[in-house]
Amino acid sequence: MDRSSQKELECAAVIVGGGTGSRFGGDKLTVSVAGRPVLAWTLRAFEETPAIRHIVLVAPAGREEEFRAIARDAGISKLTSIVTGGSHRKESVLNGLHSLPKSIGLVAIHDAARPLVTPGLILRCLETAGEAGASSAAIPVSDTLHLADQEGCATRTIDRNGLWAMQTPQVFRATPLLKLLEEQNLGKTTDEVSVALVAGWRIPFVENREPNLKITWPSDLAVAEALLLSRNVIH
Repeated sequence: MDRSSQKELECAAVIVGGGTGSRFGGDKLTVSVAGRPVLAWTLRAFEETPAIRHIVLVAPAGREEEFRAIARDAGISKLTSIVTGGSHRKESVLNGLHSLPKSIGLVAIHDAARPLVTPGLILRCLETAGEAGASSAAIPVSDTLHLADQEGCATRTIDRNGLWAMQTPQVFRATPLLKLLEEQNLGKTTDEVSVALVAGWRIPFVENREPNLKITWPSDLAVAEALLLSRNVIH
């Protein structure tokens, strides 16, 4: 983000870590990978992004102090507050947004379980959103896709042209996003772009071909560790 954009729009991040880790089989954010908890790697990426001025962390109920200790041990100086997550993502994100300073112009929403995010990707998403009002990290789908029936058998091939797999961060103007989430009642949504699309927003994609996996299964930890070690960022 150039200097003029940074002066115009103060930037913050809401790191969403209020889930239960049911598919993982337990807590995944405090598991050590490459010498640090998963959550610490995620927070460090935003700490090391100069344009980010504030970080709000959404934690599961009752674990706020545990998450605060992880942030402290990781040297996170930009942590503004830790808030309790809700029963679904929209509520968790709203809790985070309500905790932001009123001066924030752009907010990056990011999954706490994506520890491979880089300051470079965060910055590109901020730059695009600064110009267009919103953006999202994403990658074109490269796998062959098939639609399955209720028994899990292939029924037809899906044309992958124009299909993108969503990632985070997803960046928005803070005030319009807050208003949108307060007004829209769409039940359980998996990301903020889904809500914005229903409202007719135009969301430019920021193509990201670097690994940015979300820790979902225990086997993902070995992949994340190998990738983090390959970056020679252990310190």
